[in-house]
Amino acid sequence: MRADARRAYHVARTDLLVRLRSRKLLVFLGVVVYVGYLINSGSFGVFYTVADGPSVNGALTAHLVGLNAGMAGSTVMLLGGFYVLRGTVERDERHGHAPILASSRTSGPVYLLGKLGSNVAVGVVTAAVLAAAAVINHAIHGVGPTTPVVIVWPVFVMVVPLTALVGAVAVLFGTVDLLSGTLGRVAYFFGAVFLVGGQMFRPETALPAAVPATVKALDVVGLTLAYDLTLESIRTAVPGFDGGYASFGTGGTNARTFRYEGGPWPAWFFIQRLGTVVLGVAVTAAAAVPFDRFRTTTPGPLARVGRLLSPGPVIGRLRSPREESADAGEGAGGGSPAIEEVSLPPVTQRGAGGFGRVVGMELRRLLRDQPRWWYLGAALLVAVPSGVALTGGDTGLARGLLPLVSVWPLFVWSRIGSRTARHGIRPQILASTYPVGQLLGEWVAGCLVAAGVGSATFALLTLATGPAALLGAAGAVVFPPSLALVAGLWTGSPRLFEALYLALWYVGPLNGGAVADFVGVTTRGVSTGVPLAFAAVGVGAVVVAAWRRQVYRTVF
Repeated sequence: MRADARRAYHVARTDLLVRLRSRKLLVFLGVVVYVGYLINSGSFGVFYTVADGPSVNGALTAHLVGLNAGMAGSTVMLLGGFYVLRGTVERDERHGHAPILASSRTSGPVYLLGKLGSNVAVGVVTAAVLAAAAVINHAIHGVGPTTPVVIVWPVFVMVVPLTALVGAVAVLFGTVDLLSGTLGRVAYFFGAVFLVGGQMFRPETALPAAVPATVKALDVVGLTLAYDLTLESIRTAVPGFDGGYASFGTGGTNARTFRYEGGPWPAWFFIQRLGTVVLGVAVTAAAAVPFDRFRTTTPGPLARVGRLLSPGPVIGRLRSPREESADAGEGAGGGSPAIEEVSLPPVTQRGAGGFGRVVGMELRRLLRDQPRWWYLGAALLVAVPSGVALTGGDTGLARGLLPLVSVWPLFVWSRIGSRTARHGIRPQILASTYPVGQLLGEWVAGCLVAAGVGSATFALLTLATGPAALLGAAGAVVFPPSLALVAGLWTGSPRLFEALYLALWYVGPLNGGAVADFVGVTTRGVSTGVPLAFAAVGVGAVVVAAWRRQVYRTVF
């Protein structure tokens, strides 16, 4: 037991040291600090809506700043932490550490427990940075004396246990082939949104004692906790207040103010956070079942069943490391890291054609190896609106399809920009005759996929609302591939693009936020030219990326 604990510690320590040198973690901490600044400087915070008057905001006392900082850290960790914490298992395979791990005495469960420890350590670092920023913010913008202990401890109590659950899910997804890519990242996003939305199951006027236990169990962010802690303070400022939902936002310029000076925290919250940690450990233990890539040369029974049930691609398949080593006749984990199979045209044809041929090649690369269900969904998104238009059906269906049309190609767009780094062919591209043409061809291919999937919906919407719908089509076709290209080139990974795009898509096309409506779902967004502005930003980003590639090519 003591030896296993020591091995898990060293796995966690090594992984954490690698992460502390990561640009991704630095960006994530910057986002956390910025969100904390917005909430604890009064620009953005928790407020309650009152039916017979202005909203109710809280004065920035030390106790409320600590509570706000904990809620901000929990929200960012839930929605964005997964994209930072995932990839620990894949990193060891990618860097060739699999042979060392396979030859050591570290078992699979101990190894995964060490990876979970590394994720929790990242949560501790995040909480420490956010807590320090909250203390500084209160000293500048706060009300009353700055008490560091009062501000700091809620951040750790709220953020670190949640990190254990998010980090465990990240470890689990990394051990399941079906969930290790874009599908897993999209599935996690919707799961996280469901957890946040679970607070809406609370009756609006229910007092804390009457809030259902299921709602309290789903309070991963702390909205119900804030309502429980601040209710009496709100009633003091607003006599007759009978309950309401806690919301994030500005709360209005003429809002009334309550003053929260602390109090005992409810026991149910500590039970909920303890349950979160226990669930995280249980998820990590479950991840040890499919995790056998370092130990076996042939797929186990669970792996074989999963392979039979998983929807395979139409053309080709990415081979796992254990399949590579089995074919080579080597021991467990002795093979080289898996390399994605790339087909090249015959040597006699490499100089033929022009930009159109480059676009065609990039289009084939983007569309190949997608699972069958993706092709089926894309076909339905074209066939259903076409059938409605031909049969004279309800043209209002088109606006309802826009959110789905704008997210379905995500599985294709996520390949844009980062493939040169993932395949290790960036030097060859820079040394080629058409380095900028390859970049533009990749972007145009992404635009063609967007136009193809959404063509019938855009046409049906144009029939229903007129030519103004083409503004939304321009944003939906141009902006997503542009964001994918720039984010992929910068990070060499699709994760940043997927996280940013899903956040924009959730606020804009899915929930009708006009400021982020880059596809024209809302009438306000179309009338103010929001989709056209997003399209212009996308084109500008591609121009800058092309210029940067030309500069790199000159240097190379």
